[in-house]
Amino acid sequence: MRIVILGGGFGGLNAALLLGKKTQSSLCEIVLVSDTSRFVFRPSLIWVPFNNRQVEEISFPINKIAEKVGIRFIQKKVASILPKERKVLCQDGTQLVYDYLIIAAGAVPDWEKIEGLKGNTASVYDTYAALQTKIQVEKIQSGQPIIIGVAQQNPAQGPAYEFLFELHTFLHKRNIRCPITFFTYEKELLNHQGKRGSLILENHMKEKQISYYCDVSIAQVQPGCLQLSNGISFPYSFSLILPPYRGADFIFSSPDLAHENGLLPTNKTLQSTQWENIYVVGDANAMKKYKSGRAAEIQGKIAAGNILNRIKGNSQQEEYHADMLYLMELGTDGGLFVIRYPGSKTGKPYFEWAVDGYLPHLMKLAFERYYSWKLS
Repeated sequence: MRIVILGGGFGGLNAALLLGKKTQSSLCEIVLVSDTSRFVFRPSLIWVPFNNRQVEEISFPINKIAEKVGIRFIQKKVASILPKERKVLCQDGTQLVYDYLIIAAGAVPDWEKIEGLKGNTASVYDTYAALQTKIQVEKIQSGQPIIIGVAQQNPAQGPAYEFLFELHTFLHKRNIRCPITFFTYEKELLNHQGKRGSLILENHMKEKQISYYCDVSIAQVQPGCLQLSNGISFPYSFSLILPPYRGADFIFSSPDLAHENGLLPTNKTLQSTQWENIYVVGDANAMKKYKSGRAAEIQGKIAAGNILNRIKGNSQQEEYHADMLYLMELGTDGGLFVIRYPGSKTGKPYFEWAVDGYLPHLMKLAFERYYSWKLS
């Protein structure tokens, strides 16, 4: 019995760790495939451009993690999947036959989705982008206009808000004064996390004199100028705009996988709606839910547990229910902690709570250190 996992991020790694621990004494082989050699704790990438973290501090060798739980790690780039043959094809010609497959390859920025966006905005999506952004940030001078935003169809808006407040703090400490504008396609600031979180962010924006626009999309991007759907154009010297996402390249190269711009549809148990022995977790699936590392971790564990149940002959399958426990950095004001999940004893459709201050900042640090301990 072989279980192949594609992707070494939050979803894939946590699925692999659970399966490795639960199947050490069995005849089940766990194979983790990633095109990179290191797991990156992506929530901390937001600090790299401001020299508050080094890449080496927040990345861990996957091979050493895999060895601890007896799973096989292969660093290769996937070319395509042949679900009828139960095979994964790698670009170097390697073929991996599987009994069960977990696709946790994440998603990638779809820069081409909006004309003019590619090459005209910074990013903190990966380590290379964060380091390039660091170079750009250090060149900002007083008076230069800055735009930070969330483009239409982006499913994970949080990093834009974090970058906004971290950049404001970075410039303030250096006595650099720049006009900053923020925009998002959301109806309200971070509205998927509830009204209280939105109000807290509104207060911080006003306090820092940051102009912001909600319920707008990008109409046109040109070097040094951005036009929004409300007709307003903004000049900029520096911009960081979160783009739409699409699935991994190998999904598009797999003709027997139905997908939505590279994202795969699943049912509530994270099982592919098309192939019963394939599970899809994290950014790679097409669930219309907020995407985050925590969501991917939970989904990875659920998918792994459901596969284990099937191997043991147990038909029980756990369902994924989206909730919200979110930590966001707010620069000099510490952080924001938001809780939002369906249902409550009061009969309301959602329970919501949010708080800002130094405690949420400490909680984010604790989460980072927990992962450092867990993976080192």
